[in-house]
Amino acid sequence: MVYMLFDNPADKQNMTFLNGYETAKIRQIYPPQKCNSTKEMLAACKNVIKQSTEGDTIICWYDFMAVLCWWLCKVQFKNRKIIALNILLKDKATAKNKLAKFLYKPMLKSRKVQATVTSKKYGEHLNEMLGIHKRYTLLHDTYHGGYSVEYEGKVNPNTVFCGGRNGRDWEFLIRIAQAMPEVTFNCVMPKDKYEEYKENFGKNMVVKSDIPEQEFLEFMCQSQLVVTPLDTEAPAGLIAFYQAAANGKMAITSDTVTTQEYFADGRGALCRRNIEDWKNTIQYYLQHREEADVSAAKFKSFLESECSEEKYAKTLWGMLEERR
Repeated sequence: MVYMLFDNPADKQNMTFLNGYETAKIRQIYPPQKCNSTKEMLAACKNVIKQSTEGDTIICWYDFMAVLCWWLCKVQFKNRKIIALNILLKDKATAKNKLAKFLYKPMLKSRKVQATVTSKKYGEHLNEMLGIHKRYTLLHDTYHGGYSVEYEGKVNPNTVFCGGRNGRDWEFLIRIAQAMPEVTFNCVMPKDKYEEYKENFGKNMVVKSDIPEQEFLEFMCQSQLVVTPLDTEAPAGLIAFYQAAANGKMAITSDTVTTQEYFADGRGALCRRNIEDWKNTIQYYLQHREEADVSAAKFKSFLESECSEEKYAKTLWGMLEERR
């Protein structure tokens, strides 16, 4: 039997596509409410291990739950195959990150574990970071479509948008905005980040926090470009990039091992952590709208072919076939 464990019941609506392929044989398991703590994740992991039997496969949508499942099976001497989807381990010097590396490394070294990455180069980065030689399956985040708001309103000249949660380098974005007083920066950030940085917002920054998705997308659509500095090599910001592509917005982001996978071949622009590089790139694409539109269209075409629901389902099923 194959189980697929999720950390959030809200994911259910996005995963119905799996029922249209051989992946329909996978039994999807959702917790009654979103797992917001390690304790809640542990409870969900214990539950799926209890339901499963010797030799069954547990696919974990959230990579850290795969870590928990593996360690639980190890201490309980239970034989389960684990598939960890979309490894998101960051490389930071914090105590929390050091503990995460300690927990991830033996799991990833295990022959009972398969893992996916959303970028081939991130897999290489991960192996280097942990000092291991794991073979990962390349599985891009799914582009479901449905992100477009069919916006027909005004696009304000000389405006860029930055929004989202995971991995955003807000401090660096504020510095870019300070260096470009003639450009308006439309931002949507989490409440805690808003409180942290509100004293540093310049006059050319219009900042909102924790707004509904429809308002978020319309705010994005009012802007010429999507500009997203990142503070990690791990996957971050992909859903916002998908939303940008669906609404015809070109993305400019940090040059990382993950973004290189998605934005190569003119599908976007990648910048080093250098204010001048960002400033010049933003100015260029604000002034060359047609080139920006071509780039956005290329990215959307890539998402529709390489990140489709069908490709996701077939790649996942292929991983299960490998284990037989």
